[in-house]
Amino acid sequence: MTTNQGWTPARIYNVYRIAIACALLLLHYGPGQPLIGTFQPLLFEATLFIYLGLTLASTTLDFRPHRRAYPNWAQPASLISDLVMLTLVVHANGGLEGGLAVLLLVTVAAGNILLRGRMGFLIAALATLAMMFEQFYFSIQSLAESPFLLTESGLLGIAFFMVSLIIQQIAQRLQHSERIAQRQQVAIERLEALNQQIVQRMRTGILVFDDKQRILMANHSANNLFGSPMLGSELPQPLTERFRRWQDNPLLPLETLRVSEQSPVLSPRFAALETEHEQLTLLFLEDSARVAQEAQQMNLASLGRLSATLAHEIRNPLSAINHATDLLLDGDPAEEDRHLLGIIRNHVSRVNGIIHDVLDLSRRGKGQAERFTLTPFLEELCEQWQLRGYGHDRLCRQCLTDVEVRFDRNQLTQVIDNLIGNAFKHGGDASQVFLECGRHASTDLPWLRVRDNGKGIDADTARYLFEPFYTTASDGNGLGLYLCQELCQANQAALDLEDTPKGASFVITFAHPHRQFQ
Repeated sequence: MTTNQGWTPARIYNVYRIAIACALLLLHYGPGQPLIGTFQPLLFEATLFIYLGLTLASTTLDFRPHRRAYPNWAQPASLISDLVMLTLVVHANGGLEGGLAVLLLVTVAAGNILLRGRMGFLIAALATLAMMFEQFYFSIQSLAESPFLLTESGLLGIAFFMVSLIIQQIAQRLQHSERIAQRQQVAIERLEALNQQIVQRMRTGILVFDDKQRILMANHSANNLFGSPMLGSELPQPLTERFRRWQDNPLLPLETLRVSEQSPVLSPRFAALETEHEQLTLLFLEDSARVAQEAQQMNLASLGRLSATLAHEIRNPLSAINHATDLLLDGDPAEEDRHLLGIIRNHVSRVNGIIHDVLDLSRRGKGQAERFTLTPFLEELCEQWQLRGYGHDRLCRQCLTDVEVRFDRNQLTQVIDNLIGNAFKHGGDASQVFLECGRHASTDLPWLRVRDNGKGIDADTARYLFEPFYTTASDGNGLGLYLCQELCQANQAALDLEDTPKGASFVITFAHPHRQFQ
């Protein structure tokens, strides 16, 4: 329970009631002659003890941790009993002349805070009538000439009503301000929740840290990049060094970095985040590979439009050159000419293949994903490769569990055929290819591994392996693996190169088979 919730006006008034009762008793039972309550001591003492007991009981019930709601009549009844008790105290002290009638002002003020409206004015009216009765009673007792001269009690009544009016005006303003503050708080909480959702769903890693490089905020992407929750930890040393360089020269481009061997290459960007209380810094961590891939997608889109325009103009001369080559070969040319014509034909076929691949890339439509079991699919695929002359000793299937995937069958065939073909092409005549499948223990996502026992792929080549038009073969066009990755992404799967001590290993991680593609 917070401080504002614990000390409500009702509880503060209860504490005041206890303090007033104790103070009056101390003044009455003080050393020497009693200072108050000398007119009717027995009535004064009995009233104060009853009043103190009632206030202690009421306060104890009010401060219970799991108190039940009081009925609507409880608060007015408590205030009216206070008026009765204080009126008896004023009477036992000698009436208005005793000076204790001013205590009723606090009760009237509390009544208008706790009750408000007509009930608050009712408390003021009852207090006024009680003081008028007191003055009238003591005027009769003192045999005054005019017992109806109620000047002092009338002024007190005016004070009671003015206090009621002022308190209610203040209470209404405070209530109006409280409603505005509550509406603003709700709007701020909604805005904060919206900002939190936006920041948490961003693919860019975001960190907020103070001048001591202590991380105060981190979104999910940042935690995934570092592999652990970053909130409350110190800024890693590589980022600290780049932060100092940024402080020295904010316009200087910063170097990329890797936080671990498994993490992607990150591009850091810093920005000042000024608040009223402290100076913070905002850090953006972007995956350089993803940014490069997005730029690559734009370039390939432009390339696709350009290739579609030039395909007709390029293919016509290629067809003419190829036809002329065939005619020359039919004319029984010399061996040297035949060799040159063969080179022309090979290069014409290669250029035509590049145009075909680029056109397929730009015209590739949405795949028809379907759910199917991977084991019979791989058996059929292996049988097709066996018909090409690759037996069980060259292509081995090692799926120990039956795995269900969601993928376009024709596109998956194209991806696996390309991976197997690359393994046989670059691995040599003695190379072997192994097909393995299973499910991840943590995510339950199905996977398929295509690995070989060849010479493997060096680190420099692996960096650009999935980029278009990058190839190490003299007769390749560099689009095979890029097309494989694009086909996997179109089916919401991922194609990655694994680190392996021998050969090359490609892993396809499929989406969950129960997931419906959008």
